[in-house]
Amino acid sequence: MNKYINLNRLEFFITNACTGKCKHCSEYERLHLKESINAEAAVNVIKKLEGKFALESVMTFGGEPLLFADTVCAVHTAANDSLIPERQLITNGFFSENEQKIDEVAEKLCCSGVNSILISVDVFHQEFIPLETVMKFAEAVTKYGIPSILAHPSWVVSEIHENPYNTETKELLKTFTDKGFGTSKGNHVFPFGAALNHLNEYFPPPEEIDLSVPCGSAPYTTRLDNIDCFGINPNGDVRLCALTIGNIYEDDILNIVENYDPHKIAEVKALLEGGVSGLLHFAKLRGIEVDISKCRSACGVCKKVMEALTEKNKMCRV
Repeated sequence: MNKYINLNRLEFFITNACTGKCKHCSEYERLHLKESINAEAAVNVIKKLEGKFALESVMTFGGEPLLFADTVCAVHTAANDSLIPERQLITNGFFSENEQKIDEVAEKLCCSGVNSILISVDVFHQEFIPLETVMKFAEAVTKYGIPSILAHPSWVVSEIHENPYNTETKELLKTFTDKGFGTSKGNHVFPFGAALNHLNEYFPPPEEIDLSVPCGSAPYTTRLDNIDCFGINPNGDVRLCALTIGNIYEDDILNIVENYDPHKIAEVKALLEGGVSGLLHFAKLRGIEVDISKCRSACGVCKKVMEALTEKNKMCRV
C-alpha cells in the first residue's frame, strides 16, 4: 500500500487529562487539556487499517485513559473484533475511589477484550496516587480474568542505577510482588516536560548529546521511512515521533497512509539523510534558530526543531 509504512501496532493517546502531576511526566504541559479522542473515529481507524496491515497490537494510554473508560473499551472491542492479538492498556489505576465504579470498569475492560494491563507504579505516581486504590483496581481486573497484569515502573537512568528515586520505586514494587503480581521491564524517564525541571541532574548536558545519531536509533522510536507504529492523539493528529502526518478528523486514515512520502517532506528528508544534526542545519537554512540549551537528548532536539519548523510552515500558509 505504501512502501514506507508497514504497520503492526496502533497506539491511541486517549486523553491528556490525568489524576496525577508526576515529576517525570513528559506531557506535563498538556495536562490542562481535558479533551479525549473521539471513540467512533478511533474505531474507524482500526477497522480500516486492520484490513490493510497485519496488526499485532493496539494500545491505549494517556494521561489517565480510564477517565474515559467507555472510549478505551470501544477501542479494544474493535481490536478484539478484528482479531488483533495484543490489546494493551497502560493506566495509573486511579480514576475513581468508588469501589463499585472500579469493579464496573474492570468488568467492562474484560468484556472489551483487553488482555494486557500495565499499571504505573513508582515513586513519581505514588506521590499523588494512593497505592491502596491502585491495588483495588489490580485485584478487580484479576478477578475478571484479564490474563496479564503487571506493575509498570519508570526508572531514572536505568533500573540498576543507584539513586533515591529508584530505591523508593523498588520498595513500592515490592507491595505488588508480595501480592503475586509481576513487574514489567518498565521504561526510562524521558528528558522532556516536567522531568527537565525535577530530574535534570540525571540527564547528559547539551555538550554531550550526539546529534549525528540516525533517525530511529533511539529507544521507543521508529525510522520515518520504515514505519511500523502510529500514534493517534486526542485531537486526532496522526503522530510519528515528533512529526504529524495528518488528522483523522480531517482526512480518511487510508488517504493519510497512502499520501505519506518522507522524501517529499523537506525536514524529514534532512533528518533521514543527516541525522538530527542535519535537521538542525536544515532549520538554520530556513532562518530558524532553535534554542536547544535545555535539551538533554537527540530526541529532545529533534522534537523542538520539528515543532519550530511546523510553526514556520503554518505561518507561511497563512
